[in-house]
Amino acid sequence: MGKHSKNNNDRAFFSYHERKAAAYGRHSSGLLGGHNNATGNFVDTGWGSHTRTLDSDAMKDIDGCSLSLQPCVEPVVTPQGVLYDKQVVFEYILDRKKDLERELKAWEAQQANLAESTLSEAQKAQEARIEEFVARQEGLSQSELDARHPQKGAVASTMGRSLLESDQGKHAADTSFWVPQHTPEAKQLLSKPDMTVRCPITSQPLRLKQLFPAKFTPADRADAKPDVAKKANDRYICPLTKKGLSNINPAAVLRPSGQVVSVQAVERIIKKDMLDPFTDPPTQLREKDIIKLRNEGTGFAARTDEKALKVTASTVVGRF
Repeated sequence: MGKHSKNNNDRAFFSYHERKAAAYGRHSSGLLGGHNNATGNFVDTGWGSHTRTLDSDAMKDIDGCSLSLQPCVEPVVTPQGVLYDKQVVFEYILDRKKDLERELKAWEAQQANLAESTLSEAQKAQEARIEEFVARQEGLSQSELDARHPQKGAVASTMGRSLLESDQGKHAADTSFWVPQHTPEAKQLLSKPDMTVRCPITSQPLRLKQLFPAKFTPADRADAKPDVAKKANDRYICPLTKKGLSNINPAAVLRPSGQVVSVQAVERIIKKDMLDPFTDPPTQLREKDIIKLRNEGTGFAARTDEKALKVTASTVVGRF
């Protein structure tokens, strides 16, 4: 075995270590928790790593709508710092309300059917008890009662499918499962929907009155609308520091004026006096009036929080 046999890649053949790593690679073992066999677990044997690689192409721009992922034409922000395009988020809220109303009607219909079936079963049980009481008063035996009320499903033929002669008793449902009336039903019960429209990013309530306008300062004053051909840091700048706004230079929204400034300007300038300099006269700010825009990251490990990007629960996103 050579000195660097495990990492040697200038040979025309696979070494034992390379064959072992190829057989138990990350795609077939590591990402699924390892490949167990008689000699051990090969979770650390294959190539690659458990860390996901997220580059800048996987990150939304700082001025991108969280639903359409396109640069916002009329941006609004939630108290949690999620940025939306006004038209897109309005359509989402209306569509989501319609979906919730449809789900509520389906749940109410299900509840009505369950109540009706419960009442019907109770009535049948009551009728059976009355018939049994009357039969007992007439002096009928148990065999005569069974003859008067044959077992359900003891039918010779149903839709071209017949029961076996030995399957006419109470176990017919177990042995003659192919007969339609013995086929088990998978009943899907609906849960009562939450009628609150929630943000698909943070799962917090999404209300129109809590959508605050955000005003970006364009880098080129002549641009009335965002130029999607430009990079994010070339489209908008901070009006105080004159630096481009991007995922590298994150931004915050001053709620009284709606002005978007860099977080660096907030820490160095705004928080000294806690005043909004873009209103006349300057407005006193509170901590909740400074809304930091949600920053997904840059693709570099030092500036990307992968835990914040991890999807823990699926949410329903309407049409937009």
